[in-house]
Amino acid sequence: MKKSQYLIFAVFVGLQSFLLQLADQLIGTHFVAGGHSGFMFIAFQAWALYFLLGSEVKGAVKGFCGYVLGILFAAIMIGLAYVLPDAGIWTVPVVALIVVPVMMYFEFAPWFISNVAVFFVGAGAFFGINSYVEGIRMWQAAGIVLVYCVLGLLSGWMSIVFRKWLEKRLSVKKIMEVHQIHEQIGNVN
Repeated sequence: MKKSQYLIFAVFVGLQSFLLQLADQLIGTHFVAGGHSGFMFIAFQAWALYFLLGSEVKGAVKGFCGYVLGILFAAIMIGLAYVLPDAGIWTVPVVALIVVPVMMYFEFAPWFISNVAVFFVGAGAFFGINSYVEGIRMWQAAGIVLVYCVLGLLSGWMSIVFRKWLEKRLSVKKIMEVHQIHEQIGNVN
């Protein structure tokens, strides 16, 4: 694809970003009372992960499962922190020391739950919402993370589908042009 033709793809991705931002402003405020400053960071993370996980539906499944397990491990860590409240400054580090090694062994799990890096991304999004959205419940945070994860993964999928369609269309157009040139040359001879 030529640089001038790439503009079509770039504008399509820009349009996707525009629509995601608009969706966040329209639906995101209904997830928590008192509003928020946006959850788009989760969709953009998932969008990038779609590409990092191979730009295929199989990667999206792995990404979604990774977000689910990341949320689960983060919730376990939060729960364990309540069990060890008297440890003071050591509470969270001890909880991490207990949970993270277990999480790491998922590298040996079946393909759809074996990407530990995605667990960390999902857990990070979950911790972020729990830390910065006043009065949110864990089930609400999990729901928000998963909704925006799906929006991001779908955006990645749509980007790839559109790009493949565009490249195919441009290559067909080029073949047609070459064919027309050969016909013109044949008519001249």
